[in-house]
Amino acid sequence: MLLGLRGAGTPYLRVPLRGLLTASAGRPWRIEPAEPGTVHLRRAAGAPAHGLAGGGTLVVTATAGALDARLELAFTPDGLLTLTTTWRNGSGEEVADVAAGLLLPLPADDAHVTMPGVLYNDNPSSDPSRKVPHIGYVCEEHRLPIPAVNAAWDDRYVSLFAHPEATRAEDGTVAYGSLGVVRAPGLTVAAMTGVIMFDGEPDVCYVSKAEVADRPVGYRDLAPGQTLTTHHTLDWGPVEPRGLGFRKLVHTKLYPDGGAAPLPVDEIVRLKTGAMDARWTGDGYLAYEGVRHGRPRSYLYGWTGQCMKLARCDALLGVQENRPERIERARRAADFYVEGSATPVRGLRSARYLVDDARWEMFRKDGADFVSSRAHGETIADLAALAAQFRDAGLEVPPEWEEAVEDAATLFWHTRLAEGVVPLGWTPLGSPITPMVSAAGIACVQAMLGAYRLSGERVWLLRAEEVLGRYHRLHAATFERPFAHATLDASGEDKEAGMYFFLAAHEMYRLTGRELYAQWAEVAADWLLTFVYVWSPEFGRGSTFERRGFKAYGWPSVSVQNHHLDVFFPTSELAEFGLTTGRPWYAERAGAILRAMGQGICTEPGDWGFEVPGEQGEGFFQTNWQRTGEANTWNPSWVIALPLYHALRMRKVT
Repeated sequence: MLLGLRGAGTPYLRVPLRGLLTASAGRPWRIEPAEPGTVHLRRAAGAPAHGLAGGGTLVVTATAGALDARLELAFTPDGLLTLTTTWRNGSGEEVADVAAGLLLPLPADDAHVTMPGVLYNDNPSSDPSRKVPHIGYVCEEHRLPIPAVNAAWDDRYVSLFAHPEATRAEDGTVAYGSLGVVRAPGLTVAAMTGVIMFDGEPDVCYVSKAEVADRPVGYRDLAPGQTLTTHHTLDWGPVEPRGLGFRKLVHTKLYPDGGAAPLPVDEIVRLKTGAMDARWTGDGYLAYEGVRHGRPRSYLYGWTGQCMKLARCDALLGVQENRPERIERARRAADFYVEGSATPVRGLRSARYLVDDARWEMFRKDGADFVSSRAHGETIADLAALAAQFRDAGLEVPPEWEEAVEDAATLFWHTRLAEGVVPLGWTPLGSPITPMVSAAGIACVQAMLGAYRLSGERVWLLRAEEVLGRYHRLHAATFERPFAHATLDASGEDKEAGMYFFLAAHEMYRLTGRELYAQWAEVAADWLLTFVYVWSPEFGRGSTFERRGFKAYGWPSVSVQNHHLDVFFPTSELAEFGLTTGRPWYAERAGAILRAMGQGICTEPGDWGFEVPGEQGEGFFQTNWQRTGEANTWNPSWVIALPLYHALRMRKVT
């Protein structure tokens, strides 16, 4: 099979027909190509004499193991190649433990491979001591936000898309096909009938954070004459640089919209506001619901606490609804942070306040205190934004707020690593905790831009441009080393690291008007959207998701290490970006994301396991990573802050 383009001198991909098909029987499953001498090609009625570009269908038949295979290839009107594979047990006996599939051998062993949500160029930044997906990974289709694999090499790419079809067993459980990339012996995209692989080991499942378990799923038993059919679509073309091949996945429209919209935006605002009010204690917002989770009562800034983001929500509500008491509450929350969190190192601040102990403390890493650049940068950026909100509303901005922003921005600039980027974090003495390069500190660029907006001093804009440019060269120019290390409880490629690059690039565009920054933001948005579901898996009978009609469509997944759904996403900023840059498709996606996040919100006591309306779980489990079809009740305050903040802003921009 030769895949080509009109005007291209050489084929994009050359695959022996025998190498397209594999089937094995027995455990563990194996890659066993079709048997030599059994592969035949014929043209269905109406097919052109050469190739398929003119229409019609080509049919490949072969024998693989104990099964007969029929592969039909035909183009769609918009130029994509459909592949329909039917496996049949042509013997007179049952064939047990079948593992069949479609293979796509690649011509380059170093191709840049993207499996949305789980594998980005072999996850090069992941901690080698933790188990995370790497090449040699085949997973269930329902683990993939876009059920596809993209491989790019030289100046070209190929994408294989699955069209998932649920298989429901008598006990009500649901299974899907599987997708991945194996070495057989070269790099090969594999679309299997459900069997899985981890780190090259068949029947191993990634079941929780950095944990695997033996789980021989996906095998099928075929009675005599029984068939098994799969549907896939193939797309290919030019891409430069190769690391941007993931964008082809995001912009290939194969899946119909099917999201849920259980709550109007105003109802999300009402419910989340009530939950926020329940967290207020006089100086800030509790990071957790009392001591329900065995944690001490505390205010937490950045990351899961979002105390400053909640202050911004209170201020937005105060201005929008003419509620001065909310404005004063936001002022008190910011004052409390600025007055109390300082350390002996100017610009360095603690991130947690223990309410009952009346004591500030830092995060801890490897048994030692440290300040996270992600959490600190995020908090200072929100403090600067709160000051700007006050200024725009004609309210007095305490000079101490502006001083705190500028002091932190100065620390961020002067403690950069040799590569010109902000470190992962700092020791209590203000020195970097590690020389490792990461994307964790991109939130600090937003803080520099906040210093520029508040002071008007152009030096901060120039410094922010310099640092963002360094991050772009390291991570976003080629995506050889994608965004990673922004989450504090994981260690690898994650959605949140890409979020802050998108936010900083978008803000840079707003401040400078330079189209270059809009282009950077667009690429980062596409990378983020590889984490967002474009389809909705079915769930097992009796599960919470099945009973409540939960739809994954529109939900973001988390990271290559944490394969669940959560609400941490730059939803309103994505909408704003789409509307202000003439890219309305991004605003449409943002609307779908906000609507999806209305699921799982407690609307009355006892709903979804909560007593306070507006509460919502941190984790929704759409795959067999932890508890399929269920949500947890772990509810740090960011699960209030993020949906409320975006709903408040999207009442204005959509």
